[in-house]
Amino acid sequence: MPRRLALALLIAVAVAAGTATTTGAGEGPTAAAAAPPAAAQAPPLLPHTRSYYMGNASPDAATRLGCANADTQGRLTLFFGAPIVTQGAFGATLWGGADRTAAQAADLVRDFVRGYAWCRRSPTQQVLVGMGTSNSTIDRRNDLWVYGHGVAWATAVRDAAAWAEAHYPGVARIYGAWDAEPSWSAPQKAEQWLRGYDSVPGRRALHANFSADGCPRDTAHNGGCNNGWNQETLWRLAWRYEPSLPIPQIYATSGVNAAQWQKIDEYGARAHGDGMTFFGAMAQHGACAQVGGCRLIDNPPQVARDQLLFVLNSHPLTQQPTLENATDMHWH
Repeated sequence: MPRRLALALLIAVAVAAGTATTTGAGEGPTAAAAAPPAAAQAPPLLPHTRSYYMGNASPDAATRLGCANADTQGRLTLFFGAPIVTQGAFGATLWGGADRTAAQAADLVRDFVRGYAWCRRSPTQQVLVGMGTSNSTIDRRNDLWVYGHGVAWATAVRDAAAWAEAHYPGVARIYGAWDAEPSWSAPQKAEQWLRGYDSVPGRRALHANFSADGCPRDTAHNGGCNNGWNQETLWRLAWRYEPSLPIPQIYATSGVNAAQWQKIDEYGARAHGDGMTFFGAMAQHGACAQVGGCRLIDNPPQVARDQLLFVLNSHPLTQQPTLENATDMHWH
């Protein structure tokens, strides 16, 4: 059965029930954990989540950040930076903070979950946290190194997810996440990283927070994108690999990013009989506001979500009844 059919049904059921979809290796229903009682007449939860570029290696700061997001529920990503080796182990940079190993990055995700669990307003709230890195700078590394980094990242994510399941069932689930952008690496290098991630037994699903740099917005015939990528590459990495859950970057106020992803989806449906199911849209309105604005690429999260859903439903091969989530990038 094409992957699209099964996952589209899961999204529709989850949204109708007002709960978060839980897909990926080793997942299943869980009971809600105990939490502090919600305040009387608390304001409603935000209709979107916030995602973050992680710039602080402090456990206390990560815990406070989790608490600060107790007014949301659903999918978000905590992005660490470029893949590196630090302290003799695979890891990632931070934006202004100390480099972290993959295991140390997972510890900060755990701290975020602790803060969220303590401060959430309702015992039914659930956060689905992606622990993210990117394909930035991996062209400098050989294939074995890139593959190994994917393995290390998947292992750290899997272990953090098992911890969340044991200690905060029903409150938080931990996923991988990947900011893969055509302009940042050759397609073959990106494929090596995802192959490594996918090879780990019990690996978690992965928020595919991709861009579609230079991809066509009007055709679905495997048109070229930046840096040797094409629609086939993006469809395969963002969808055909089993862990990938597409939540693409829909930044452009013109709607061009949404159109690019609709055509990638349409290409998959035409060429492989397996169109994509999108799990949300990522915006950067918050991050842009923090640095004084970004001209023409600062969609608010709900606009990003609406743009993507509208264009998907403009063609019978890419129709999708709803999108599970919208998330907005911020600097931490």
